[in-house]
Amino acid sequence: MGRIEESVEVAAPLDEVYGQWVRCEDFPQFMRGVVSVDVSGPGSSSWVVGTAAGRREFEAVTTEVVEGERVAWDGGAGEVRHSGVVTFHHVDDRTTRVMLQLEIEPHGIWEHLAEALGFVDRRVIDDLNDFKHHVERAAAGPQGD
Repeated sequence: MGRIEESVEVAAPLDEVYGQWVRCEDFPQFMRGVVSVDVSGPGSSSWVVGTAAGRREFEAVTTEVVEGERVAWDGGAGEVRHSGVVTFHHVDDRTTRVMLQLEIEPHGIWEHLAEALGFVDRRVIDDLNDFKHHVERAAAGPQGD
């Protein structure tokens, strides 16, 4: 199982950043690696993501929520087996650090190869940056568009 740890600083207050993260059904609008998210109930969602090996589907179950601080989940035993936690850290009144930790179990030779070549880590970095830009545009309001 591979471990990925990445972080990004977002130029927005912590409550805005956290609020955007927990609206995961919006991720496909701005994250290139997320194809669709269907929130099927409290703490449960169905995901389709783009990977180096193609489209993959999985169910995610939220395992822990500390409002404004932390969200953890388990990706179950589908095509994309993983678990993760994202934490939110107040840097100053207008800056929040988002830290993401993922444990991913590659499935098949292509996913093992993609992980070994750093493609999975690159996808996570790109998605975090997509999230950062989305939140910063929203925080800037209409004058930022």
